[in-house]
Amino acid sequence: MLTIDLSGKTALVTGGSRGIGEGITRCLCSAGAYTVFTHTGNPARIEKIAALAADIEKEGGEAQDAVIDALDYTETLALVRSITKERGRIDILVCNVGRNLARDVDKTTAADWKEFIDINLGAAFYAVKAAVPHMVKQRYGRIILIGSSAAYNGGGGAIDYATAKAGISGMMLYLCKTYVRKGINTNVVHPCVIATDLVRERYNTDELWQDLVSQIPVGRVGRPEDIGGMVAFLASPLGDYITGQEILIDGGRTLWRS
Repeated sequence: MLTIDLSGKTALVTGGSRGIGEGITRCLCSAGAYTVFTHTGNPARIEKIAALAADIEKEGGEAQDAVIDALDYTETLALVRSITKERGRIDILVCNVGRNLARDVDKTTAADWKEFIDINLGAAFYAVKAAVPHMVKQRYGRIILIGSSAAYNGGGGAIDYATAKAGISGMMLYLCKTYVRKGINTNVVHPCVIATDLVRERYNTDELWQDLVSQIPVGRVGRPEDIGGMVAFLASPLGDYITGQEILIDGGRTLWRS
């Protein structure tokens, strides 16, 4: 039987405690990877994070949460060094930190631009910068960057968000070109609308939700595990021959609406 097997692998998922990140964390653990997932330490979410870790343990997985400021390179580097000291290596890096605030260009300040570019692009750079030297040393690594369909269609409602997600694609191309011969595969997964708390808040009535569903040819909104499953596949031996790719997971919505 064909299975996704990540037994013996160590993964780091930045922004891995909720929404798409939670789906990625769950899927990697289900496939057998020891997974460290980061979050901001928001007191309002501590119980949910503890429940996530308990669910993973109950299902036979291994996970550890870590509180860091993903925009602080020093903290990110310290976490990566802690992981490699404890585990001996870091095999999989998933960069999922991101945030979006829909608004027109004239409502976007220079401070907004800097803040959201750093959140949606800078955080990925800090994690990559911290992890890549260890992957080069061990001559093995799988980097999966989480982008957005906004990189294809300019969506998301904010100029900084669409720009940063397009930048994720450029980051992937550089990493692939520079490090693929050193054993590191890099790919981008671009989600479209996924049923997270934030999406449900935006489409917060039955009418709005059904209108959203009607835009998706496969007939449903995406689930976090749709993204998590692809990430686990790319990180596994089944994905060993895949690098330098951008994979759009959108139920056909982007093409259908173009």
